[in-house]
Amino acid sequence: MGYESIVIERRGAHDGILWLTLNRPEKLNALSMPMFGELEDAFRAARKDRTVRCLVITGAGRAFCAGADFGGSAARLGGEAPPEPAPIDLEGSRLRFRIESEAYIALRRLEVPVIASINGVCVGAGFDLVAHCDMAVASTAARFQVAYVKRGLFADLGGFWSLPRVIGPRKAMEMMMTGRFMPAEEAHAAGLTNYLVEPEQLEAKTMELAQMVEAGPPIAQKLGKMLALKTAGLDFESALELSGTALSVIEPSEDRREGVRSFMEKREPRFTGR
Repeated sequence: MGYESIVIERRGAHDGILWLTLNRPEKLNALSMPMFGELEDAFRAARKDRTVRCLVITGAGRAFCAGADFGGSAARLGGEAPPEPAPIDLEGSRLRFRIESEAYIALRRLEVPVIASINGVCVGAGFDLVAHCDMAVASTAARFQVAYVKRGLFADLGGFWSLPRVIGPRKAMEMMMTGRFMPAEEAHAAGLTNYLVEPEQLEAKTMELAQMVEAGPPIAQKLGKMLALKTAGLDFESALELSGTALSVIEPSEDRREGVRSFMEKREPRFTGR
């Protein structure tokens, strides 16, 4: 389908890199309700497309994502308060949240590796989005904020779950309790990003990482990601039991045979995802 607030491109040696750009630069790529719907659709489509080997998410213009921006929820995350108290619609609020959260659930369900390419300010729902990705490359122009707490809320789109796992519980708690801005250098030191580069190097560095992912064995990558996520709460022996089951899936694959052949022939492997 055609999208109005995101742009999808195919890149890479085999068009295996899905490059998704949040495209509301005039609003610092703040996420509107239609935008959440488009993201969910794009993520769901990518999950069903075996030609996709890597997803990159970035922002147009000078920002990555300034958080949420729609109707009443825009006010709660930083817009002007309404002049008169609005009637409370609890069911409407619950259903709106379902639209938001389904987009992020679809992102977390993606089996291919996901890279955030953070070009600028990244706050609120944008910070949550980055925390839900598998890897990240940031520009030194980036800065991060759990903006929710400044509006009397918490990081409700899963930041409360992902941030402690990415930057550690102590730093995450500080960010979630104070709402202060975190500069790119501090975020990188905390483990939020894999690479920190100057703004003019961001796209090239992100492509370099995405191309390395694209060249890898898709089945093994998907199984590795699945095991990393699904076994996080298991004991070691239970995790290895699942690993043994996963091995039975990959051992007869063509990619596994190609991996062995390329090693014996002293050349780079050519994986096909079969």
